[in-house]
Amino acid sequence: MKVVLSWLRELCPTERSAEDLAELLTGKGAEVEAIEHPWERVSGVVVAKVLEVRDHPNSDTLCLARVQTGSGELEVVVGVRNMAPGDLVPLAPPGASVVTLPEPMGAREIRGVVSNGMLCAPDELGISASHDGILLLPGDLEPGTDVAEAFGLTDAVLDIEVTPNRPDFLSVLGIAREVAAATGTPLSPPDTPVEEDAEHAEDVATLEVADLERCPRYLARIVRDVVDVPSPIAIRARLFAAGMRPISAVVDATNYAMLEIGQPLHPFDLALLKGPGIVVRRAEPGETLVTLDGIERAFTEDDLLICDAERPVAVAGVMGGELAEVSEQTGDVLLEAAWFERGGVQRTRRRIGLSTEASTRFERGVDPEAAPTGADRACRLMSEWCGARVLRGVVEVGGPPPRRRIELRAPRASALIGYPVTSVDAVEVFERLGIETETVDEDTIRVEVPGYRVDLEREVDLIEEVVRVQGYERVGSTLPPIARPGGLPAAYGFRTRVRDALRRAGLREVRQIPFVSEADLRMVGDDDAIRVTNPLQADDGWLRTRLTPGLLKVVRHNAHRHVRSVAVFEVDTVFRMRDERPEERPKAAFALNGNADPGWARDDRPFDVFDAKGIVEAVMAELGIAWTLGDPIGRPFHPGRSGAIVVGEERIGVLGEIHPRVADRFDLTGRVAVAEFEIEALMRLARPVSGVEDVPRFPPVRRDLAFIVDASIPAGRVRSALVDAAGEILGSVLLFDVFEGPPLPEGTKSLAYSVDFRAADRTLTDQEADGAVEAIVERLSRDVGARLRSG
Repeated sequence: MKVVLSWLRELCPTERSAEDLAELLTGKGAEVEAIEHPWERVSGVVVAKVLEVRDHPNSDTLCLARVQTGSGELEVVVGVRNMAPGDLVPLAPPGASVVTLPEPMGAREIRGVVSNGMLCAPDELGISASHDGILLLPGDLEPGTDVAEAFGLTDAVLDIEVTPNRPDFLSVLGIAREVAAATGTPLSPPDTPVEEDAEHAEDVATLEVADLERCPRYLARIVRDVVDVPSPIAIRARLFAAGMRPISAVVDATNYAMLEIGQPLHPFDLALLKGPGIVVRRAEPGETLVTLDGIERAFTEDDLLICDAERPVAVAGVMGGELAEVSEQTGDVLLEAAWFERGGVQRTRRRIGLSTEASTRFERGVDPEAAPTGADRACRLMSEWCGARVLRGVVEVGGPPPRRRIELRAPRASALIGYPVTSVDAVEVFERLGIETETVDEDTIRVEVPGYRVDLEREVDLIEEVVRVQGYERVGSTLPPIARPGGLPAAYGFRTRVRDALRRAGLREVRQIPFVSEADLRMVGDDDAIRVTNPLQADDGWLRTRLTPGLLKVVRHNAHRHVRSVAVFEVDTVFRMRDERPEERPKAAFALNGNADPGWARDDRPFDVFDAKGIVEAVMAELGIAWTLGDPIGRPFHPGRSGAIVVGEERIGVLGEIHPRVADRFDLTGRVAVAEFEIEALMRLARPVSGVEDVPRFPPVRRDLAFIVDASIPAGRVRSALVDAAGEILGSVLLFDVFEGPPLPEGTKSLAYSVDFRAADRTLTDQEADGAVEAIVERLSRDVGARLRSG
């Protein structure tokens, strides 16, 4: 929002400089990004009276103008001939400067005639972008008058960044309210009373609103006998500096009132409206309208249109159409001032790809009470600028909603802000903001929220207003004395624990967008996915139900770029429909593909299901969860190389290699091993973190033990029995050799373990270690029929 300083001072007559106001507003939440000086190069331009216009002797397109400046006469060469003797025009004599030229003017010869400066077009003075002709000035000025001083072309412009929650800052009046509250300067709202004609508006046009939900309020005023004249020069300059294109007195009046008050307005040529009247309704599917930018747009039944008795004439809250556009021939105007539902305007604007000053305001929230004020202001300006007649009364359907009333408790404000606040303090703040209050009791007030403050919804919003107006600098550096939980929530902390375990297992974390395609869902056999209303890509129109499909795409992405070893994991959320309600669940998953042991020291070996099983074992061991591998599972896994991750009788995940047909679909070669866990189940079953253990001070006693067992006995069963038998002094156990064949008996194998015994408070003796070995040998002999191999 760009605010011309003199315009702001009309509504709040402060004497503060632009720099002071920028600092003040920024401290109150209306950040001033820049202070612009659009007319700083307009210097030395004066009012001149045209005495004579004649042909250039050496050109068919140029002419000569003799002008009088009050201090003498000058002759200039002019490229257009829209001025006549007696007209007042802006003259930039030698030494003057204008917006469009980098250097000051000088006398120069043009086609054999010396031109003593130039007559200025609107763009050269920064009044508009027009360069069609010389700017004609009002006839009440004296020759020699400084043009910049006469039309306010000495102003600064505040460029304010408006946050989405403060749409009231999208108006000069909204900024003026803030300055008034901060400085104590009285607010002077713009003049809106308008002298009305005897003819009644309701006798001229009709109004029907077929969708009061999308258009809760629509108001129309009728203005007769408008004339196609330009708006005053100072007004055009303000509009141009604010980013608007000056067009005509009628259109400029609506734009000026919108920028000033914040109420978007639209003028229709009454003679071009069928009926004449207005119908506000939803669009028919496929219905079209050529908007004012000359583009034909098609609509859906979700779009709201402004129509006459026969056809659409505007897109509600976005832009008007060409069918009822105000033009040079317009004599009577129907002026629209409406309040449209925010979400509907936003959806239409996004779908048709058309953003305007009006849609920006409607999307953020227009004051539902401002429609009459905005309409009256525009009508008053039309009456002043082009002698129009404003018909009596309005044609209106709907109205503003009741104002919200929110209570503020002074003790609660004190607790949140961190310094004492009384109800008297709060009342004073809202009085400065122009917001009405009433006292409920000694510590409580009730605030009546005006329509333009759409951001005030709860008590905490009112408390924020108190500290904002009183000054954030009053807030101390200590935390507010209120009870609050600290630290990371347990669920998020556990996810970090799982991530750390997977990283320590040698995996790299990835993050993905949670959308999948219908083909991905068919691949895993899920039919309870949630459809995305507005997907980023047409193919990925569903929320993911598992992490596996996304990880397979990551593996493919890396494999296609010749990454030889891919080991990645993700910890994130999946989504499903449960009993017709959406459900979110956290999961962890990993995927392996390529070379399991890259490097010169080992033979190439592809990742397989056993690598995945090893990672699951490492993670489960770190979490303190005892688990087993359950029955094989179906798609997308290989039936002979997969199984469920089971704890007790509960299935908490899956593990296995992807079926070759699924791997082909993802254009993957070799084996792809994956696993997926339920985070909530892991969290419920995991051993709590007991604290930090220091590095042991005392050395271990190491024994290498080899056992001969039946070849059918799993090594894991032997290890479990060994760990149980060793007791508390066991430090670590590592299987370092497996051997079969002579001289061992047929049907047997040798399992060799390196076992460390260690105590936290002393160095173990050989006798203690030997006692533990004897217990291990006895336990393994009893449980698995193992015997200690002596050599």
